[in-house]
Amino acid sequence: METNASTVATPGSLPQPAGQEAPQDPVNTIPERPEAVEHDDSDLDSVFDELDDNLDDLDPEGGADISRNYNRQRPLHSNQQKPAANTFASVDDQMAALSKHAGKIRLDDVKDTQDREKDKADRATSEQVLDQRTRMILYQMINRGVVSEIHGAISTGKEANVYGAVSYPDINGPPVQRAVKVYKTAILSFKDRERYITGEHRFKSGADKGNSRKMVKLWAEKEFRNLRRIHSAAIPCPEPIQLKLHVLIMGFLGDRKGYAYPRLRDAAIARDEADQLWRELYIQLLGIMRRLYQICKLVHADLSEYNILYNDRQLYIIDVSQSVEHDHPRSLEFLRMDIKNTGDFFRRQGVDTLSDRTVFDFIIQSEGFVEEPGLSEAIEKLYTSRISSTNDDAAAAEIEVENEVFRNQYIPQTLEQVYDIEKDAEAIGEGEGDKLVYRNLLADQVVSSKPAEERSSGDESDDGAALDSDGGSDDDDESKFSKGTPRGKRFEDKDEKRQRKHAVKEAKAEKRKDKMPKHLKKRLVATTSRKK
Repeated sequence: METNASTVATPGSLPQPAGQEAPQDPVNTIPERPEAVEHDDSDLDSVFDELDDNLDDLDPEGGADISRNYNRQRPLHSNQQKPAANTFASVDDQMAALSKHAGKIRLDDVKDTQDREKDKADRATSEQVLDQRTRMILYQMINRGVVSEIHGAISTGKEANVYGAVSYPDINGPPVQRAVKVYKTAILSFKDRERYITGEHRFKSGADKGNSRKMVKLWAEKEFRNLRRIHSAAIPCPEPIQLKLHVLIMGFLGDRKGYAYPRLRDAAIARDEADQLWRELYIQLLGIMRRLYQICKLVHADLSEYNILYNDRQLYIIDVSQSVEHDHPRSLEFLRMDIKNTGDFFRRQGVDTLSDRTVFDFIIQSEGFVEEPGLSEAIEKLYTSRISSTNDDAAAAEIEVENEVFRNQYIPQTLEQVYDIEKDAEAIGEGEGDKLVYRNLLADQVVSSKPAEERSSGDESDDGAALDSDGGSDDDDESKFSKGTPRGKRFEDKDEKRQRKHAVKEAKAEKRKDKMPKHLKKRLVATTSRKK
């Protein structure tokens, strides 16, 4: 029996005319997995293959644990036969099991007393970040008990969004606030990563610019390691808890109700104590920057009033994904930029700040205190050591000129990058090594200048020698370049040669006195060979 080509009928549906597809039943139809379209979003194998989070794969120093990574990847290199059909069955099963946690992610949930000002921006950003792959990672973390619920966005940035979360480590205990940082993978708004990556030892193989997910994953690992290093140094910052691909779980900087600490730019400080408190915060920030450089061996590289949180006279450092090592090719340039940004902010608050050059030398100087209270005392000494001026306007103008010169000055990272090494060597010889911007990178005995008395006495002695006679000075100069006696037996003096030969003969005669006669030696050798 032939089927009419003009209509297509299925049980429970109306006939459809030719050339028009029948609507699919969402209940009875099995969704097909897209293969070519949006391969990155639909490829969830890495989400479920890497069951061990990166916290376990990193050693205490922040490096990768090679043995764990190898043991985890061993099944990938085996010769196991895979089924010919339904290869995504295990992934589908896990997705179905984790879907029960979908109701615990409420990104639009806002506190009753909090006003939402960026509805459209938050929704658009959540669409950029929370794709299917990211949601599966969040479902896994909820399933493991790392967090129990994920709430609305705390902040949105050019590279990531931070969401509030709640965890219940104890069933009968109070909830614990967490922060979930999700790095953007669909649209990379932060495209200026090249200068932070170039020269970074963690990107030795180079960043794959064509694979945004891989680059974002390395960027998240970088911030996780930086946070571990900073937190271990007891510098106030979010506590890193767990990392999974591009999702980072951190400690929450805020109160118990879930309200985050304000940024330093938005800090509410009473007017009666504003002057004193702003100065204390400035000194506190200088100490944090020095400890970051000397203890953590890091430069923040994006430090400003927007990346610092404030609460109860305490500053907290956040957003350290772009932080670089102190030996990065541009670390000193980034440090100078951080000093400029923070100094400009505190000057706008009416704080009497130090010059940028003074702060730069204070941070990179290897000698000195790195802990309180000696750190604050060292900063106070920098204030007292400044040249006092009766005119405040003149002093401020002088500092402004000095800052502008320092900001446009070339800072070499190594001695190979010194532009005019002969000129700098001449300055060091004249005792002006303290004026070099990279003097703290040199050895102390090189930069240390001679005392003024020694230099003056040396000048006087040189002048006196020059006044005696020109011939004597010329002879002394020529004697510096005169060749000494050539080495070798051909150029040896006759008397020395005769004495040397006589000494050799006497040494040989003394040696012959204890020598065994030749016939006795042969007899001894013959008797020992027969015994064998």
